[in-house]
Amino acid sequence: MDVHDRDARVFIHPRRLAGMAIFIVLCIVVLSVRLYDLQVVNGMSYRALSEQNRVLRLPVTADRGFIVDRNGVVLVRNTPGFAVMVLPVDVPRAEQIPLAERLGALLVREGQEVLDAIIAQRIRNPYEPVKVSERPIDRSLALLLAERADQYRGVQIVAETIRSYESGPLYAPIMGYTGPITEAELAKRRDAGYLPQDHIGRTGLERVYEKYLRGTYGWREIERDASQRELRELGVQPPARGGDVVLTLDDRLQKILAAELGKGMEENKYTQAVGLAMDPRNGEILAMVTLPGYDNNMFIRGITTSEMKALNTDDRRPLVNKAIAEIYPPGSTYKMVTGLAALSEGVATRGTSVNVSSNVLEVSGQRFFDWRAHGTVDFVNGFAYSSDIYFYTLGGGNPYTGQPGVGPEKLTQYARALGFGEPTGIDLPGEEIGILPDPAWKQATLNEPWSIGNTYHAAIGQGFVAVTPLQLLNAYAAVANGGTLQTPHFLKEVRASDGRATVIAKPPPIRQLPIKPEHLGLIREGARKVVTSGMAFMKDPKVVVAGKTGTAEFGASAGKDSAGRNLLGFHNWFASWVPKGDELGTDTEIAMVIFTFNSSQSACASCVSPAVTATQRVYELYYGKGTP
Repeated sequence: MDVHDRDARVFIHPRRLAGMAIFIVLCIVVLSVRLYDLQVVNGMSYRALSEQNRVLRLPVTADRGFIVDRNGVVLVRNTPGFAVMVLPVDVPRAEQIPLAERLGALLVREGQEVLDAIIAQRIRNPYEPVKVSERPIDRSLALLLAERADQYRGVQIVAETIRSYESGPLYAPIMGYTGPITEAELAKRRDAGYLPQDHIGRTGLERVYEKYLRGTYGWREIERDASQRELRELGVQPPARGGDVVLTLDDRLQKILAAELGKGMEENKYTQAVGLAMDPRNGEILAMVTLPGYDNNMFIRGITTSEMKALNTDDRRPLVNKAIAEIYPPGSTYKMVTGLAALSEGVATRGTSVNVSSNVLEVSGQRFFDWRAHGTVDFVNGFAYSSDIYFYTLGGGNPYTGQPGVGPEKLTQYARALGFGEPTGIDLPGEEIGILPDPAWKQATLNEPWSIGNTYHAAIGQGFVAVTPLQLLNAYAAVANGGTLQTPHFLKEVRASDGRATVIAKPPPIRQLPIKPEHLGLIREGARKVVTSGMAFMKDPKVVVAGKTGTAEFGASAGKDSAGRNLLGFHNWFASWVPKGDELGTDTEIAMVIFTFNSSQSACASCVSPAVTATQRVYELYYGKGTP
């Protein structure tokens, strides 16, 4: 091959060189534009993303505040535990399904539920962890997950505090319990600082005072390497613990009351019971017991399906706070309403007498019974001996003597003034208002006309009348204190972590009763005679007590309840207070209502009411004059 042939083979045409040069220039231009976009146009955005991968701010949970009684006895506290969290950004998408399945098996949850939680949090904020354990995990499982971190990418074991109810069944209807926040609740509360792993008050005072009990989150800012391992802590903001809620409750009285009511149930005197005490001077609730109850710690550790079914199928309704959330016929305790209405409307005076020569009053072909023929009784004795015919007369009139009655509309008017038929305003959810019947109510509700029998039954707390135990207590407390209907409440104050009071509760009274002091005095006199006459029999009493018994018939009871106890035909009430100094005066520091269900005790002179017996024991033990 000659020289000319060699030169022809190695020669490159100028146009090829130009094309290559143009290509190189274009590449440089494209790279320059992209570099400009990365560094100038979107530089700050990409830098922030890079920082997010390197620097992470993690929330630090704040402890919930304690709940204590008026004397500082801790009723609700926090105990240490462990929770399982997942940080979505650390979980590769290809691994999140198997991870969710493995975690679900360990946490006794459906894998799909765990997966849904991770995906939802990835959408919300992948750099914020989500709690996937529904209940506290034990230490062994926490160690297992920590030791096998390589198999559970993105999983974090964090120390948390667990709500602990010191005397679960004793206070459960009052305290309620906490539970995980739902998606809907989180959407509403995120602006207030709530996070997906939060627990909030579900029922009771935990729910009502959530704003005080909940603490404020802190944060930890950490630096991580490319493998997402924590390198160092860049900054810390400690959390602020929630406030301690101080209640008006007296733990000692609560336990005395619960023990005495429980003893009566064990002795088969009744199947269920409610007891509550109040300071008539200011409406502070000193004790509230409803039996049987439930243990709210079950909801914290994670209630099982069988446990929940047992609670829901128990015909004694242990989940219901019967002191406020159910209504019952008040029986003869309601005669206070009839008496005050008659006195206020001029239908009766102290000397108004009725000759109860028979235990049957027949009107319009209907027979209305008294529990005995009392003879001639005046107002105080009619109240003390609980004569039904006397109060039939005050309420609806007596056709044989011509004595007028106050009538159903006035009965309802004064009942409302005493707080019946409306909420008391207590700081607990789920309060019922009761039933105050009158002709308009019956026509609207049953489409039936009112009868004289309806008036007679209402006058003695039977028929359609229904009240809550708290309403009855509040009304009697107003009579005891001289005419102020207080607002019942549990909250005394809220204290910061340094012990400083940040909130002091002093709810205003509901109203002053539109009733003359002398008329209230007649009720107090009659209530004291209820005890001294033996109608509310107390053996060798060591405390001065005034009160009113009530016996409400509750249908034809038969059979047994869920606990195997006999269902009997009567409910027994005793509304009472302890006067200080003057037995008929208005100086008193405690009023109480005890209500027992399914008792065998009807109204009679020789019957010993279990509600009265329990009341005597509670007062004497509370004042240190009884033997435990």
